[in-house]
Amino acid sequence: MTIQYSDRIHIAPLGYEDDRVVKPAITTKADRIYLLEHDEPEDEKPDYHTTLKGELRDNGIAVHSIKCDIFDLYAVLGAVAEIITSHRDDEVYVNISTGSKISAIGGMIACMVTRESGDVTPYYVRAEGYTSDDAAEDNLPVSFGMAAMAELPTYPIDGPSPQEIAMLQYIADEQPITKKRLIRRAREVVDRFRRNAEDKEIEQDSDPHMGEYRLLDTHILDPLAERECIVINEVGRSKEISITEEGQNTLRAFEYLLGDE
Repeated sequence: MTIQYSDRIHIAPLGYEDDRVVKPAITTKADRIYLLEHDEPEDEKPDYHTTLKGELRDNGIAVHSIKCDIFDLYAVLGAVAEIITSHRDDEVYVNISTGSKISAIGGMIACMVTRESGDVTPYYVRAEGYTSDDAAEDNLPVSFGMAAMAELPTYPIDGPSPQEIAMLQYIADEQPITKKRLIRRAREVVDRFRRNAEDKEIEQDSDPHMGEYRLLDTHILDPLAERECIVINEVGRSKEISITEEGQNTLRAFEYLLGDE
């Protein structure tokens, strides 16, 4: 029997830190690290970004650079959650002390919505000290050293299901769209609707089509409306569904779930 060993994965937004990125990864003997790098010209990045990658590699850590707007909550949430779910069988550590305040929030939310996906631990690194404003202007990291590394508690929160995101994407592409058209789409992409002929909720309904409408409301539209991802407007005898700005942001954050459909 072959024994499967899990890897130790670190995820860290790459902002204006050096030691707080490198030292925890080396100390915990990480196998690989994903660096969320702001999309900006190479000549505008501080020199220590290149240096720290070399130091990580010199310590046997594989470095993966991911382009990400670390000042965009939904971009960070989506990027971190996608990496976590792609490493379900590994130990994943998320550094929330190395980017922006926004990236810290996005990283924590990602840890909580994927908490059931595997072994995920967010952590905070306390620096030994901070550089002066003058030093920061000289393109140096804003802090130095690692005084302590503290694991942070997480609590599970419910994110949208892959089925909800699949349907939300369809609404975004086709809006405004009627429930009738959504049901046609749901039969194609959602397991619950693929099995609708065997679903007791439909069998108990005298009109199978009404049962499908009820399933659409209960399992897709009602949850999306509660998250304020969609609006439903009455147009004559029909109801038309459109996506909201919150729905667009939700798509950006959870687009990785479409790969699970």
